[in-house]
Amino acid sequence: MITTFILQCIILIESKLDPCPISWRLPCPLPPWSPTYNMQLSTQYYFYSSEGFYDNATVAFAALHGVVGIDWANHYGLPMHREETLAQQAAIIKNVNPQTRVFVYRQSELALNIFDNGAKVMYDPSKTNWFVLFPNGTIYNDSTKVGNYRMDQFCWDHRNPDVQDYFVNSYVASAFNQSVVDGIFYDDDGGIWDERQNYPNYTEEYRKSVDAAQQVSLNRAWELGLKYKKHAWQAWLSPTIPTSDDKPAVCAEKMRTAMSMKNVPVTFPAMYNGACDHPWEECKDLKQQLAAFLIARGDYWLFFTPNTWWKEGFEADYGEPL
Repeated sequence: MITTFILQCIILIESKLDPCPISWRLPCPLPPWSPTYNMQLSTQYYFYSSEGFYDNATVAFAALHGVVGIDWANHYGLPMHREETLAQQAAIIKNVNPQTRVFVYRQSELALNIFDNGAKVMYDPSKTNWFVLFPNGTIYNDSTKVGNYRMDQFCWDHRNPDVQDYFVNSYVASAFNQSVVDGIFYDDDGGIWDERQNYPNYTEEYRKSVDAAQQVSLNRAWELGLKYKKHAWQAWLSPTIPTSDDKPAVCAEKMRTAMSMKNVPVTFPAMYNGACDHPWEECKDLKQQLAAFLIARGDYWLFFTPNTWWKEGFEADYGEPL
């Protein structure tokens, strides 16, 4: 317990980011750009796999949004150079709409060999202690097949100060100098153990200490990113949204909770929390969700859209609060 406690104290002492005023596992700083109540610029979407760059229709859809994220599986046909291909995809989207803010993928628990800054250290025998190990001292590798190549997945051991420095200043920061990038999608920011398979029975203390150290790295990365005017996708909170199945009391309680969050970044509905992943005409609660969003929203709220564009709803002028 001592190790975990010390790491949690480091987060509080070293981080210059204030704790989120709402219960949240990480800070929730406001984005480094001016707020807007323009509805179209308040839309959000996340784009997944494509063997090459996204086709013209996907790019056109992306460019309708205010904020978009690009997954690691963009250009998955190429087994390397993901830092560059993600930035190139961001540039393609911004060429259509310079106002669209583009976030690119970085994995916060795993070193991936598809990123050059991952492969550079993954196979260096002098850096074995940078990663979570099996009891026999070999690196834990949750590898998977992608197309015709193997994607290795080593777990960063963020307890190592050298790992923290490299993660923040090289691996993540490789996006900070890219002008077409507005922020980072920090995948798996909640810890490594839920999604891993076939690992030994590490002690609870060990698992907690690795997770706590990951939070230290993320705090440092988010803080550095803001100095470069880059934001963190996971800084947007995601309250539970009302649905047409809710009883009035439940709906009212959800709205009270949402309205208490006006002063923090919120995505409503959220990517994994209520958003409809269908054409907008098939989303039965979409109009109710948008109405709830407009009632509750604060300065830095985003509406996660269905997988087609609802022009009438998302391009309307709803005005600004008095």
